[in-house]
Amino acid sequence: MTSKYRCNHDKFSLRKLKKRGFTLYLDELFDDDEFPSIEPGYCTEECKEKMKEIYRITFEQYLEIINKYYNDSRIFEYNLGKNPRGCDIWMYREFFSTRPPVSPQDEYARMAIKAMKVGIQDGKPVRLCELPPGVQCDFDATNLPDSEEDE
Repeated sequence: MTSKYRCNHDKFSLRKLKKRGFTLYLDELFDDDEFPSIEPGYCTEECKEKMKEIYRITFEQYLEIINKYYNDSRIFEYNLGKNPRGCDIWMYREFFSTRPPVSPQDEYARMAIKAMKVGIQDGKPVRLCELPPGVQCDFDATNLPDSEEDE
């Protein structure tokens, strides 16, 4: 059954979500005032099923990046002024979204590398746990070139 009225979910597209990733609708899907919401007379069975799939895909992708973030986080003993700056989940995600070649001199790449178990291999961001056994990446927290911020 279709509705002659425009549903507020019409703007959501599974195709766009699959192409652009979970951040496309994340803020809207977490808005308690707006979602999840089925409007009687406006929403259809197709709308309901589409929104269930959009939520599923969004939250699965979000959970995947959160798990990777926590798995890759380095733990440091408290040492005022000596510990690296933190790396939040969005900076972590941005590190992996950066188009190659990633420079070990890039300030945000350096922050991610120092705070997380990540590195740069052949100009591409990598998770250290995904490297084959015995393979060391070109740049990680133990072998970063000096930069002006380090001085």
